Amino acid sequence: MRRSNALARTAVIAAIALGAVLGGAQAASAHDSLESTSPSSGATVSSLSEVSLDFSANLLGYDGGNIVIVLGPDGRHYETDCVDLSGPTLTAPVALGAAGEYQVEWRAISSDGHPISGSFSFTSTAAGTSAGAEQSPCAAAVSAGEAPSASPDTAPTGGLSGLTLGLLVGGGVVVLVGVVVVIILRTRPREE
Repeated sequence: MRRSNALARTAVIAAIALGAVLGGAQAASAHDSLESTSPSSGATVSSLSEVSLDFSANLLGYDGGNIVIVLGPDGRHYETDCVDLSGPTLTAPVALGAAGEYQVEWRAISSDGHPISGSFSFTSTAAGTSAGAEQSPCAAAVSAGEAPSASPDTAPTGGLSGLTLGLLVGGGVVVLVGVVVVIILRTRPREE
């Protein structure tokens, strides 16, 4: 009887440890992070035709989920079109206006499906020709029912991510091991 109890305790401890490992794997696979920007945060530029952001993994291409907004010193929008997504890189065309500090605000759909966001600024030393716009050209496109531009190869497929599939398979293995342990413990002859 003592051996059965010890075996059962060992199986429970092993299942808990495996669950902790799988849970840690999920936590370790945190959202993607912004690796670099062009221009870089705090940079000074004399001209600029686009703003690009590079992330640690390929982003998901949900319509309207990936946004880059460039606000000038006058609070107007200086992005000239919706963001383009190519793997881990978001690119937004810009036409700068007055010299001064520009704020870039972004939102992206991480490879795990969760939204991430942030902002950075840069300074323009030369006056551009654009007068900017009251609202983002992408906000107008979304409200008109048009899909913001994104590369067709980055459109969501609707399938499971590798992490989700791995967690499902790992969870299934834990359940299977538990069932096998219970069967073994119930079918062993009891010592009296």
